[in-house]
Amino acid sequence: MKKIVLISMLCMMGLQGFSQQDPQYSLYMFNPLGVNPGYAGSREVLSAVLIHRSQWIGMDGAPETQVLSINTPLKNKKMGLGLQIVNDNIGAHTNQTLKATYAYRLKMGRGKLAFGLSGGIMNYSYDWAKIEYKEADDAVPTTSAESFMIPSIDFGIYYNTRTLYIGLAAEHLNQATFDISEVEPANSLNAGEGSETSKKDINIIGTFGKAFVINDKLVLKTSVLTRLSSGGISMDLNGSLLIKNKILFGISLRQNAIIVMTEINLTKSLKMGVAYDLDGSDVAKSTSGSFEVFLGYDLGLFKSKVISPRYF
Repeated sequence: MKKIVLISMLCMMGLQGFSQQDPQYSLYMFNPLGVNPGYAGSREVLSAVLIHRSQWIGMDGAPETQVLSINTPLKNKKMGLGLQIVNDNIGAHTNQTLKATYAYRLKMGRGKLAFGLSGGIMNYSYDWAKIEYKEADDAVPTTSAESFMIPSIDFGIYYNTRTLYIGLAAEHLNQATFDISEVEPANSLNAGEGSETSKKDINIIGTFGKAFVINDKLVLKTSVLTRLSSGGISMDLNGSLLIKNKILFGISLRQNAIIVMTEINLTKSLKMGVAYDLDGSDVAKSTSGSFEVFLGYDLGLFKSKVISPRYF
């Protein structure tokens, strides 16, 4: 039944709006490259992050996302490179994204100002056979699985110091268009198959973070992420307490959701963290919430040392 409810909801949303959505992350502050290409190289070391997110646990066909994100400065540290691989699944829809990033960094005051550009390919797939219907008459005419690829271009500006960062980024600047099947149920007067033109709308993302060093054992970390998209404005507010540079406990607020999280610095180079979303939306009320986990590793290149403590 849960699968039927989810698939019905997605069909009511319409494929056009569905295709425009990007994955949502609760642990965005541990993978800044995912929201701003200007971040590439800012940690001064090669940094790799693995993320897995399961949304609406207990509901078949619910969103699941995996991310591999790598970025590094070049030897002169004036430039940074990045690579992201994203696999996103929800219902009958799968999206794989591959993006490469270049950033140019300038010394400014106590920190560095960077301009980043990402370019990549997004591969969309729809497997209509995965859709289940409560009533046979609601089924759409049989169609084969389809897939298509579109380019995506992102741009970002990012400034950071040891205890502060601020960024502004724009996703899908090229606003790529694509055609997808438009199908009507068998009992509809318009039963059949055609096509519908859709496009990726531009998303504007603003980020801000500040670390307050209370003493040599406690650091208060705060961050804000604001996203402006065709669906409206959303905001994440986060406050976290880092204890002895070893373990972090935090809480985030989002519309209709509270997120609790923790991070553990296993070594100077290796860290891991988890987040659990307590979602108050109508869909989430019948599930066991959402779960996200990440693993991060820093490797010093070009004789660079892994700086510890490192707040962002």
